[in-house]
Amino acid sequence: MQSSAEFSRAKKWNGPVFLGTLFLVGLLAAVYGSRQRVFADSETALQDAARKLAERVAGIPGLRGPLRLDWHPDEVWSEAEGTRWRDALKDAFDRRALQLSEEASASALAVYAAETPTEVVLTVKTHVADREEIRMVAVARASLPPAELPVAPVSLERQLIYESRDRVLDASFFANNAEGGLAVLLYRNFEVAVLRLDATSALKQTVVLNANLKPRRDPRGEIALRSGGVSVELWGKICEFSWDSASEPKCRVGKVSSEGQPRWPAGAMLVSPCDGTNWTIAEPVGEPTARAVLRLVPEGAAVEGSSTLTSEFPGPVLNVSSEQNSTALVITRNLRTGNYEVYKVALVCGD
Repeated sequence: MQSSAEFSRAKKWNGPVFLGTLFLVGLLAAVYGSRQRVFADSETALQDAARKLAERVAGIPGLRGPLRLDWHPDEVWSEAEGTRWRDALKDAFDRRALQLSEEASASALAVYAAETPTEVVLTVKTHVADREEIRMVAVARASLPPAELPVAPVSLERQLIYESRDRVLDASFFANNAEGGLAVLLYRNFEVAVLRLDATSALKQTVVLNANLKPRRDPRGEIALRSGGVSVELWGKICEFSWDSASEPKCRVGKVSSEGQPRWPAGAMLVSPCDGTNWTIAEPVGEPTARAVLRLVPEGAAVEGSSTLTSEFPGPVLNVSSEQNSTALVITRNLRTGNYEVYKVALVCGD
């Protein structure tokens, strides 16, 4: 049973604690509320700028539809950033009953976007009769949502898994094989061979493709592993065989690729195991006889943004193939040793 003295002391302590708790809750609510308002304002600032520009365009005397929106974004913007602005403008123009059309015969409504150190400036140029009409809107950059998309912390790791004096054209994992391993497509002594390696990179099998190929200065090839078989696409030939069959590989005439055809695969990307974000594998920029830096960019972010992941290789990157979502195989030639090397690169969670 609590005495009157103890009860009095409890009241003295509980009063300040209770008031302090109320103050803390109120402070957190105020901070959270202000953050909510800031985020909401940053999202609507873009829409407000688009709305103001649409109002000024709608007020141009004698302007009639249909109008063709020609969008000219700032060069530093990513494709996703430009698309966001263009969609906002199209929505704002639609709300102002400005008829837009994709037809080439429609009157051009050119919208230019430029960045200054403090503002984003939108400029519309169009012709009505024999005069040019120009309308402008500027919005503070600080009020806009960030161009870089938030992504979970992720890093890029690489591992050398195979090297050879012979030219490596392509490589692929045995994804559906419980034993694992790697298939490597080689060009050596004017012949093309496919190697089967186990999980420790030890050679298990060699298949030579007698495709009667013409010698080529810049040979290229692609290997595809299918259930129980292998398909190889070369310059002018397509060959197929089975690892378990004693019969010779069968080759037939295929599409002949041009010497200058780009080798970088379209849509090469990795999927982050942390949050499912798609990371595009950007084609390395630089001389073909120099060390290459591979860049991975999260979907929707600028290539030169702070979210970009990079990894330097000991020579030019010759080929890359996405494998198993979060990993890829990168083929390069080591400028110091002259060897062709196959690297496994992977996205892993954490900085």
